[in-house]
Amino acid sequence: MQFWAVILGSRRHRRIAAASITSLSAILLLAALWFGAYPFYTDLRANAKQSDLKQAFGSKEGRTDFEQGRVEEGAPLTRLVVPSLSVDTIVVEGTSLKALAAGAGHYKGTPLPGDPGNVGIAGHRTMNGKPFGQLDRLKPGDFVVLITPFAKHTYKVMPAFDGHANPWVTRADDWTVVAPSNESYLTLTTCHPKGSSRQRLVARAALVGTEPA
Repeated sequence: MQFWAVILGSRRHRRIAAASITSLSAILLLAALWFGAYPFYTDLRANAKQSDLKQAFGSKEGRTDFEQGRVEEGAPLTRLVVPSLSVDTIVVEGTSLKALAAGAGHYKGTPLPGDPGNVGIAGHRTMNGKPFGQLDRLKPGDFVVLITPFAKHTYKVMPAFDGHANPWVTRADDWTVVAPSNESYLTLTTCHPKGSSRQRLVARAALVGTEPA
């Protein structure tokens, strides 16, 4: 009897172990599928969000909010167009995770598009529509256009300056890139390298022209 109890117990343990391994394998497979599909899901979500933002951007309420300087976080602030990168996206106010789900956001505390100073905009490089996915391909002389409900502001990517290239890579906590300036700049930032927030990729352009929208 003891012999058969040992045999049956051993079989029971093997069945439990096999079931556990099968369950773990299924969980790992589902996790892999989720992580693989998640960036695609965020792109779809951002595209849907962009559609809503474009309608709100051109609305009377959107124009009034911008004119009065009271654009709320997550609301559309400006349309960003980079012809050389085929980028055309609505930038929202704020850089929180929720705001950046739309793809790109304006650093609070930096000037509004076209205003004197250093306008700061952050954007995703690998998810949420990845509007800054090719930011590293910007070259000096390329144009970046910010369109507001009232004006079209054209910026030109500057040549290398301060001993580094443009675009350039800096620390993730280097907030000097969006520091105030006496010049009229536009600074674009994103994560570096792709898929990591370990560093920051930065590109800077100078205001070269403004015309009515």
